[in-house]
Amino acid sequence: MRSITRTPPRVILLFLLPGLVGFVVFLAFPLVMAFAISFTNYSGGPRFRFVGLSNYLRAFSNPDFMNSLGVTARFTLWTVAGQLLLGLAFALLLNKGFRGRGLFRGLFFLPNVLSSIAVGLAFMLLLNPQRGPVNQALAAMGIRPPLWLASRSTALATIIMVAVWQSFGYYMVLFLGGLQSIDAALYEAASIDGAGPIRKFLNVTLPGLTPVTFFAFTIAVINAFKVFDQVYMMTGGQLGGGPAGATDVLVFDIYVNAFTNLRFGYASAESVILLLIVLAVTIAQNRGQRKWVSYDVV
Repeated sequence: MRSITRTPPRVILLFLLPGLVGFVVFLAFPLVMAFAISFTNYSGGPRFRFVGLSNYLRAFSNPDFMNSLGVTARFTLWTVAGQLLLGLAFALLLNKGFRGRGLFRGLFFLPNVLSSIAVGLAFMLLLNPQRGPVNQALAAMGIRPPLWLASRSTALATIIMVAVWQSFGYYMVLFLGGLQSIDAALYEAASIDGAGPIRKFLNVTLPGLTPVTFFAFTIAVINAFKVFDQVYMMTGGQLGGGPAGATDVLVFDIYVNAFTNLRFGYASAESVILLLIVLAVTIAQNRGQRKWVSYDVV
């Protein structure tokens, strides 16, 4: 019988070193620096001074920052709802046995692997109010075409539509995995009890999907809070933000303040606020999941 030998700690540390270096260089150090700079008036020059909490106070008294918070909240609400509902609906549909379902799964997931910049550019051209093929087709059918990204009332909704279209396939795959992990005996028992399709969905499918739903909801909220690519690409780059700031989400506002206005201290304070918001939402989700997530229904 071979004896079990312990791996020397230096060997373990050697394997952990690349990941640890990457974590420190690309995550921990920038996080600490952003927090430190948020208490200064740093603008890229060699001189800066400590200003305490003035950047944070200025942010909450700045109408542009408050507007970006509201836009981000609306974007998160509608995007998360659209992604999860569409993802669940298509997962239920493609979980059924029919010819070609593998092809459709791949087609619906495909937009998720495309570059957000490429997707934003494509939709910006498709939805051009004057020369876009979508508006030309609507006009040919006698329908008054909307202005899409050029109107304050439709700009944010357009970006939400693009974000949902690109990402719901990812959540569809998550829900598909959850559906296939539910024990078929539970459906058989429900059929014996006389449960119909709706009752099976409410009493078997939804409880069985709660762990996947919790994970998908958490990931969707985090991704929605940090949206930037679509807004930057579809609303004019550095000078974007949509008409009258209609699509000026928080990350875009941070980018403009840091790299256009060179207010790095103020932008760092906004970044810290965003981090605290996402952290608070994530902690609340984690604590709340104890009341509705069922890990024993499989």
